[in-house]
Amino acid sequence: MFKIGEFAKLSGLSIHTLYHYEGIGLIEPSFVDPHTNYRYYDAGQLVLINKIAALKDAGFSLGEIVKVLLDTPVNKELIPMLESKAESLEKLLEQETNRLERLRTNIFLIKNGGVPMMNDISIKKVEPILVASIREEFKEESFDAFCERLWGQVNDHIDRSEAKRTIPCMTIYHSGLYVHTDSAIDLEVAEPITKVIPGNATVKVHELPAVEKMACVVHKGPFSTIGETSRALFEWIAENRYNVMGPVREIYHKGDWVTEDTNEYVTELQVPIE
Repeated sequence: MFKIGEFAKLSGLSIHTLYHYEGIGLIEPSFVDPHTNYRYYDAGQLVLINKIAALKDAGFSLGEIVKVLLDTPVNKELIPMLESKAESLEKLLEQETNRLERLRTNIFLIKNGGVPMMNDISIKKVEPILVASIREEFKEESFDAFCERLWGQVNDHIDRSEAKRTIPCMTIYHSGLYVHTDSAIDLEVAEPITKVIPGNATVKVHELPAVEKMACVVHKGPFSTIGETSRALFEWIAENRYNVMGPVREIYHKGDWVTEDTNEYVTELQVPIE
């Protein structure tokens, strides 16, 4: 038998809470000394404390818990009730997780100035975007293996930092590929993130600058045909007497994480101009 103070320590509850539980008929002392009015509890009542904690975590009010424990005092009846509640919470969590992902995507799209109409070239303002990124110059390995290695490193760093990424991700081409020079391909893979995290020797955490005038076009289809879209964009920039003022951003709105059909891929090309 334990005095109320000892039982409070064992159960993790305060003495005040135990008095309150007694008052509402939730858990009563196993013995009350009629001379001293001292309350005593036995070790077996810790199981009841665990049941109360489980029901509270499941979202039941104290009044509901009293009724539940009176109606279903046996474990074989109580456990299915808690399992049903757990399933409901899992479904709710999944719904809220999906809602959170949509919210983060919409926040990015607002910063990104929205998404242009398919195949339409437009100019928009892009807000600063916080990213974790790796920038390297492409050399000897295959291009796909090169990109996969960089993406793997940046995502591993984000996961180790317990940070949250948003979609879509992007590649920033500082030279080569879209910028037609003799220079090697110098690119940066970037994952937008929701908060500042420490960088390291490889991964840089920084804010992509705002761009007042960003020429944009959306390409639908595989990456193998994106060259035609990029040529049309750069021709439009030249014809309208704009100057390219920074690296090209390649933003992946829909890719292999959504569909296996490369014809369904949606990629936005952005070029800062003046």
